[in-house]
Amino acid sequence: IKRYAVLAPFDLPAVVAGILALNRIDAAVVMTENGAVVVRELAAPQYDEWDIRNIVGPDEFEEEDPEADPSDSAPTVAASLSKLSRFGVVLLDVDLGTDVGIEAGVSGTVRARRFLSGEAGEEISAGALLNVLDPLVEKLILGQEKPEDHDAILSSEVTTAMITKMARARNSRGEGKAIG
Repeated sequence: IKRYAVLAPFDLPAVVAGILALNRIDAAVVMTENGAVVVRELAAPQYDEWDIRNIVGPDEFEEEDPEADPSDSAPTVAASLSKLSRFGVVLLDVDLGTDVGIEAGVSGTVRARRFLSGEAGEEISAGALLNVLDPLVEKLILGQEKPEDHDAILSSEVTTAMITKMARARNSRGEGKAIG
């Protein structure tokens, strides 16, 4: 099971979903105590039975498919959202499996990396980070809870009419007006 979550310091998940929709990124946006969280399940790559990538994962130097869905590129999504906040965002990249035998249960890795101004930054201890966040974040990335169970806004369902309505509502409050 592969998924990613982007922790963003925004308090309006509808706006985040609108931004994702404008960038043709299909993901769920859930509001937590720590801000908006963008969550996406990724299809696990399937290789031949004896392919070394079954153990080590895809080759990082493989050419990217120009027809690939931008929603599946967690670093691209995190980089684009990090440009919208001076604090940046944190990308949690999750790769889980199911153990069998003596150690039955869920196992795998969770990696955390900060993104600032569109650039990948330092790695962060995912365990320490999850320890101080809303428990919902951990449940979402481990698949214990589904975004839909927490009033998730799916960017694929956001229409241009909805985005226009949000922009008009913001302008009518006197916010977001142009300078000058």
